[in-house]
Parts: sequence; structure tokens; C-alpha cells
Amino acid sequence: MQINTSTYPLQGGAAAANASPTVAAARQVVSANSNDDQVSLTEQSKQQAFMASMLDNMLAKRLGIDKEKIDELKDKIKELEDAIDAMKAKGPLSAKQQDELNVMEQKLDDLKKMLEELIREAAERAAREERKYDATGDKIASYKSILALG
Repeated sequence: MQINTSTYPLQGGAAAANASPTVAAARQVVSANSNDDQVSLTEQSKQQAFMASMLDNMLAKRLGIDKEKIDELKDKIKELEDAIDAMKAKGPLSAKQQDELNVMEQKLDDLKKMLEELIREAAERAAREERKYDATGDKIASYKSILALG
């Protein structure tokens, strides 16, 4: 927030001398506050990004997903897609270039399958853990009901 002092009438004489330091001080306070607001917004966005990252990591850990391996596969997929797009953008390809493009597309398919397999395995692992937890909970409930009878 900034104050536009051009709309205020200028004071003359002693009043101007007395008002000038106050106006200058007000400008400094307003300027400092707007800098603080900008810093706090930047800091807030950093905190939100950090919290989102932490939430992703916690969720991945809970599901048994190897986050580093998935990120590595995603990076490789992105690089390969960019390389394929760049090669296709060149225009007509020679037979050798077409063969290279086919090999790159096959690698891309393999990487995507690896990523899907990794996620599928993690989901299966999480489901097994959940079933194990549910079975334990059922046993505890049955023991509690038996104890309640006695």
C-alpha cells in the first residue's frame, strides 16, 4: 500500500517544516510494510510448496511407493518425450533417423510400463497391508466382545 502525497495540499512555513518529517516517516513505514507483505507472500508460497512436497512424500511412504524411483522414471520419460518431439519437428527423417525415432519410442513405452508396474506393485503392497490391518482389527473386536461377555 502506498500513499499518494500529491493529492494533499502543500503546507507553507513552519507547518511544512513540522509536517515534512512526519510525511517522510509515514512513507518509510508504508514502504517497509509493503516490502514485508511481499516477503511474507513469497515466504508463504515457499511454505505451501514445502507442505505439498511433504504431503506427497508422506502419502508415497504410506502407500509404499519409492518416490525417488518414480521421480527418476518421470524425468527420463520427460527427456525422451522432448527428444522425440525435437526429432519429429526437424521435418522429413532419413531411414537412419526413423530407426532412431522408433527405438526412442520403444524405450518410452518401456519406461511408461515400468512406471505403471511400480505404481501397481505399490498399490498391491498397500492393499495387503490394509487387509492385514483389517484382520488384526477384526480379531481385536472379537476379543473385546468375548471380554464383554465375561
